[in-house]
Amino acid sequence: MFERSKIGTRILLVSVGIAVLIIVATGIIQDVSIRESTEQQAFEKLTAVREMKGQQVEDYFLQIRNQITTFSESRMIIEAMREFKSGFNGIHKDMGIRGEQMKAVDERLMAYYREEFLPRLNIDAAADVYLESYWPFSRSARLLQDLYIASNPNSAKNRYRLDSAEDGSAYSATHALYHPIIRSYLEKFGYYDIFLIDDLSGNIVYSVFKEADFGTSLKNGPYKDSGFANAFKEARDFTESEMVSLADFEPYRPSYNDRAAFITSPIFDGDEKIGVLAFQFPVDRINDIMTNHNGWADVGLGESGETYIVGEDMTLRNQSRFLIEDRENYLQMIVDIGTAPDTVERIANHNNSIGLQVVDTPGTQAALSGQSGTALFPDYRGVPVLSSYRPLNFGDFKWVIMSEIDEAEAFVAFDDLRDRMITVASIILALTVYLS
Repeated sequence: MFERSKIGTRILLVSVGIAVLIIVATGIIQDVSIRESTEQQAFEKLTAVREMKGQQVEDYFLQIRNQITTFSESRMIIEAMREFKSGFNGIHKDMGIRGEQMKAVDERLMAYYREEFLPRLNIDAAADVYLESYWPFSRSARLLQDLYIASNPNSAKNRYRLDSAEDGSAYSATHALYHPIIRSYLEKFGYYDIFLIDDLSGNIVYSVFKEADFGTSLKNGPYKDSGFANAFKEARDFTESEMVSLADFEPYRPSYNDRAAFITSPIFDGDEKIGVLAFQFPVDRINDIMTNHNGWADVGLGESGETYIVGEDMTLRNQSRFLIEDRENYLQMIVDIGTAPDTVERIANHNNSIGLQVVDTPGTQAALSGQSGTALFPDYRGVPVLSSYRPLNFGDFKWVIMSEIDEAEAFVAFDDLRDRMITVASIILALTVYLS
């Protein structure tokens, strides 16, 4: 048939065939080359952000370590530890409370637990909680919780502003002397709470914020099985003042099940160990580092990129960008991928994904096994992302850092360029047909 066609038709078919072949081959080569280049550039940018944020987090934990060891060695903390221990153990003698007076103390304290503490704790507890599980059995603990919690004239958020209960006890005199200084230290460095703990009894003889753990024992009290208690027990057994123990973020009952992490260090007076110093640090500082104060675009993460930390339990250690920016859509997405309803409810109740949002992806699995690298896979929302990952290095924590951006956004410039190339190729093909 081709042999019987006119010469013009033959020229047209050959020219068009050659043109199409050249255009398609060139397009495929350029498409693959440009896509690979775009992907490489995206991974390089993600890795740069990952390294920057990873270093900032590691520096932050080094700062915390240096602060607690320096603070525990200060003469003021050593003297405060001795005086708070003495005041704690002697508070019932100083106040001379017996019989009916102690009954009135217990009634006020029970009212605090039943009307404030337990209702707030029950909001998302897996099971009902009861007073007996949290009641401080030590008389000294109950007296001090009454003075500084139940009978505190300030609101719950401002209890830490009370310098002295003015009850005439040696404890309150010590509190009036040291509390303003320790509180100022806490505020300057952004800690959630600071504790002094008797190394022998495990009694929390002082804390800045005076939550339900104040006065209780980390050896045999209501919170003896917490991560905080484990960190205390490790620090209690240390033989050098420079040693520290870390407890990873987990729900902490005295803080109404908010995620809390702790760092502890022993307090020595010469060669004598006299107590343990503990810092409770919030996620706020880590959030600020990882979210760049909610300025993701400022570090090149565009409209969908984020950098986040995942713990050994494969849950987030900082807030999800998508919960912050588009709460309803984020909640619907995690429902759609099959997240447990109770987890979704807790994320919604607390408006917090830390320790709740599971991130079980090829990237987190590789990083938790000690690898660093880049890959393309679905993230914790089920959305394909370009990801750069590596382990983080500090203390006992086994954390990894992920820097990611949605595949669709990473390749948006490539897709625009491909559309323009198709348009140009179509014009060239049309011209070729016309000229032929």
